[in-house]
Amino acid sequence: MLRLLWLLGAAAAASTAPGGALAPGQCRCRAPQPCWRRVDFTPLNTSVGGRLEGVADEMASCLREADSAECRADLNSTDSEFFYTGRVGGFMHTGLADGPVGPGWSIAHPLAALAVAAEGPVDVAATVRFAAQHNLRLAVKGTGHDWFGRSGSHPDLEGALMLWTHRMKSIEWHAAEFTAEGCADDSSVAHVVSVGAGVQFADLYPEAEKRGRLVNGGTCTSVGVGGCTLGGCFGPFSQRLGPAASNLLQAKVVLANGTAATVSKCSHPDLFWALRGGGAGFAVVTEFTFRSYRSPDYLTRVGYSGSVGSGKAEDIEATAVEVLRAANEGFLAANQGWNGDINVPVSARFSNFSISLSTYEGNATAALPLFDRLDAWVKSRPAAMQVSGRKVAPPVRRRPQSGTWAQAGAPEGQVRLPWDDPHHDNEIGTEHLISMSKWLTRTALGRGTAEDSDAGLRTVAAALANVSRVGCGGPLEKLCTLPAASVVRGRMGMDKSQGNANLRTRELFAETSQNPVLLETVGFMTSQWHVPSLPQLPRTSATLRSLWVRFQKYAGIEAGEPLHATCAAGAAGNETQAADCFAQWAERRATIVAQLAKLRATMNWHFPTAGGYAGSYWNEADYYEPHWQRSFWSDENYRRLLAVKRRWDPDGLLACHHCVGSELLSTDGNCRLT
Repeated sequence: MLRLLWLLGAAAAASTAPGGALAPGQCRCRAPQPCWRRVDFTPLNTSVGGRLEGVADEMASCLREADSAECRADLNSTDSEFFYTGRVGGFMHTGLADGPVGPGWSIAHPLAALAVAAEGPVDVAATVRFAAQHNLRLAVKGTGHDWFGRSGSHPDLEGALMLWTHRMKSIEWHAAEFTAEGCADDSSVAHVVSVGAGVQFADLYPEAEKRGRLVNGGTCTSVGVGGCTLGGCFGPFSQRLGPAASNLLQAKVVLANGTAATVSKCSHPDLFWALRGGGAGFAVVTEFTFRSYRSPDYLTRVGYSGSVGSGKAEDIEATAVEVLRAANEGFLAANQGWNGDINVPVSARFSNFSISLSTYEGNATAALPLFDRLDAWVKSRPAAMQVSGRKVAPPVRRRPQSGTWAQAGAPEGQVRLPWDDPHHDNEIGTEHLISMSKWLTRTALGRGTAEDSDAGLRTVAAALANVSRVGCGGPLEKLCTLPAASVVRGRMGMDKSQGNANLRTRELFAETSQNPVLLETVGFMTSQWHVPSLPQLPRTSATLRSLWVRFQKYAGIEAGEPLHATCAAGAAGNETQAADCFAQWAERRATIVAQLAKLRATMNWHFPTAGGYAGSYWNEADYYEPHWQRSFWSDENYRRLLAVKRRWDPDGLLACHHCVGSELLSTDGNCRLT
């Protein structure tokens, strides 16, 4: 509070900076530049009801007094997702390793200078208008989940004015049929819900279930509805019901000039289209309105599972190829709306394989024949190959007798539903050593050569082995030396895809700005290595102790090796050993990052965005994504999105990394180039 008063007082002593459009070559103003000190923030603070505040680091208690009870409590909370989302200076990720086209970043720097804790659209409009008037760098933050630090943790946003929407928690269920702005009455939709920009799925899902309804959005409950929807937002029923962006009916926004608007397919349709999967940066959304669905009476699972026991590399590869063939040529073409996972064998150690499908009130009887080809192949293998497998159709899971799917046991007192999940602890308070994703398409799997008609299938099988970091071989770079603790089996997820979507869902998807390659996507492959990290704190025993349980799991520090003993002693209170643990980990980290760089390069080589081979999900992509415009949206969609950006935010006030139009700005997003 004292820091805020000082900033306001210092600003009030000088004249207001000139406003107007940002000219080519001109940059946004950030603290502590002289232009910032000339701005009087008092009118802004008054207009937002005194909700202008300083932005403290999420670990401010420890930076103030490392031995305090408050610091100890905060250190014990660094594996809790809601610890971060409820703080203006809280962010789920603490940095990113260096990449092929630039240095990485860390949260260990001053954050935004001031933040408006908005409680409604009036606060949002006042903040945007003030930032535009004074040419201030503006950051917009909801929950702080963004992988790239676009909501405020990246150094490019140091000294910015932050607009924090977390307190905008309104949830309104429309009693009557809803007609979107500007549309005819005959287009009305029943069972519609409008939510504020600060609502998280942990807020929305239980409220929907109380009413016997379901809103299809993200899986992890701490994620914000807003940021997720702007990028697409996939969940466990996306193939059947469509992602959140496909189910958006209307949005209330504040434009880059500070004026409010209500957008739909009938009002400002170009802007509405852009908001449905085009990422952030077109306008600040204050309210989202979604269609909802009847909460399911039952959930259906079906699949095929097996293993290959010979341990021979050629048998493992052949089995992986057939599993992928079944996915590519079998059940995806049926468009039955199944989500699920495709798991291939990748080594003698991880020799199991499966195709596991699940959906909202699915028809298992219709799905089982889709596995006939794979089953026939398994049964025809020679005995020496030791391949076995079977179709699996567990009993449907029916709504509990209590009448609700809601159960106790979720974090922070929230309820748990079968279709949501807390964040995995390797994604909470962690640094990205690598985070990249690929939508693998039928084109990628189906490509062949004159010598090998299955070349595409083999390449994908090798990719899954290498992403798993346990298997080697095939056309991809060998990476066998990565620590075993980083093992993830050879998996492609179907949740973040539309390749198996039913016809109605495909029609809804076609109305959005999401990448059309999703309609041909077999699965979503990710390579993620997140390590618990608190780079803003000194490398002490107390810091190490708060990280140690998860550090053993995710940093590849295994029991029995010397480094494990060093770190264990450091976490137990030996300051010398703690410092040595951090130093030795830094050396190991550099080696791992270099190996992961080879993986990134090889994956991009074999799965380029050109030719329909692959794309990437804007919400979960590589910070260093090549040809990102095509990868996230396609060339055609990007041309349309860029026209929308130029129309509604011509000065680039709402700038962020790899957002539409960011190539028109300096690499830090702060200065206009043209």
